Amino acid sequence: MGDSLDSVNPSVAATMKVGLASGAVAGCVVDVALFPLDTVKTRLQSGVNHSGPIFKGMYRGLWPALLASAPAAATFFGSYDVTKRVAGQNLELPEPVTHLIAAGVGDVCGSAVRTPFEKLKQRLQAGMERTTLGALRSLIAREGVSGLFRGYSSLVVRELPFDLIEFPLYEYLKKQWAKEQGAPLSANQSALCGSIAGGIAAAVTTPLDVVKTRMLIDTSDQSANKNVRYYLRSVAQKEGVRGLFAGVLPRTIWISLGGFIFFGGYEYTKAYLLHSQAPTKQPTKLHPTKESQY
Repeated sequence: MGDSLDSVNPSVAATMKVGLASGAVAGCVVDVALFPLDTVKTRLQSGVNHSGPIFKGMYRGLWPALLASAPAAATFFGSYDVTKRVAGQNLELPEPVTHLIAAGVGDVCGSAVRTPFEKLKQRLQAGMERTTLGALRSLIAREGVSGLFRGYSSLVVRELPFDLIEFPLYEYLKKQWAKEQGAPLSANQSALCGSIAGGIAAAVTTPLDVVKTRMLIDTSDQSANKNVRYYLRSVAQKEGVRGLFAGVLPRTIWISLGGFIFFGGYEYTKAYLLHSQAPTKQPTKLHPTKESQY
């Protein structure tokens, strides 16, 4: 994915494996480190009245997040890297368009894995349930097994615009920075590009994140008949711009910091795995202080 990895030229199968492993490692690190910010954001967006302090139980819902983190991130990045590679080799498309297609494929695949876990996580974060098993039993009893995947569309609708902003911007920033300094970027430099791109995308797509939160925690009998448009219109009419951008600050901070950790960890893990698979190649030397941070 980074310019420093181009010389390795792995096969598509190897690219898939490396993307899976790199995304899994990076996703888990981010979820554990920044989960409290995600909880604050969810509570501000949920519309649920909290009897206690908003900062109480900051890690409630962590287990569903961790269970989803590795497979969802791995699925996204595995799909993203392979699609970008195959499209780049077989389709004569501008590079930004290739990134858009790759991000879209990654979203569709990754959201299918994440939806059930995200639903459980947000209900726990909002204080609607006390335990993961309790939330699972309650959800299945009320909505059936299919209810675990109800709200998938809201994740895709949120993730597509987010990644269609973040990933091309991320790749553009990396390319321009490498061009300016005349050398491939280090893991930390790539991470900073990810942080900037993620923060901008997070702020712009906050209304879609609010809709996703409301849709996943809705336990009303009519929830199965409500779509993304319904929730968007409902929030806009009842709460206005303030409601649509509820939680924008913790969301932007969370994703900016998460982008730095995620992309840094992703690029470093990917570089390490690719170089370990190509012992005959001269490995790209990462700065020692950058290696020690991941």
